[in-house]
Amino acid sequence: MLQYPQPLILASGSMIRKQLLQRLNIPFEVVTSHVDEDAIKATISHLPLSEQACRLAEAKALAVSSLYPEAYVIGADQMAECDGRRLDKPQSHANASKHLAFLQGKSHYQHSALAIAHNEALIKSAVDTATLTMRPLSPQQIEDYLLLDKPYQSSGAYHYEEHGAELFENIQGTTETILGLPLHLLATMLQEAASHFPSN
Repeated sequence: MLQYPQPLILASGSMIRKQLLQRLNIPFEVVTSHVDEDAIKATISHLPLSEQACRLAEAKALAVSSLYPEAYVIGADQMAECDGRRLDKPQSHANASKHLAFLQGKSHYQHSALAIAHNEALIKSAVDTATLTMRPLSPQQIEDYLLLDKPYQSSGAYHYEEHGAELFENIQGTTETILGLPLHLLATMLQEAASHFPSN
């Protein structure tokens, strides 16, 4: 039987990440980290985007671990990248339209990073990357999609779990990685934590 460490905290307010973690059928609590992501990004902007995602996941895990040192804390972060450019959450319809116009017909990456902290120390961090190639889209198709899903708070400007998957002609990677919590990687990391740091 698989062993996972306890108590377990997910340091994310994302409903999708919560729903994904529930698939492992293990008890956990949710505690949002409230780290200043913009301030952290300003200090790590020289790093590759996959590494930036890892650093943010680590910061979130450590922030919550400082409040709950007895728990095993999962931090997570995701960054979309195309042509070396980071695509942050668009925040508005106009920005989302620009993002999709930029992505259409191209391949881009979703870097999903994970970190586990315990007793205010980092145990392990890792990143999994999915590659998605978007179909060529007309301005009207972009507009129709945005009005359908309104993905203004999503990295990449699409809701893959809703109608966003229909935008792509080729996908390499797991759905969980695209959604921001690669479960295959997380399960391995948690099992390693359980074997090296057995729960009381």
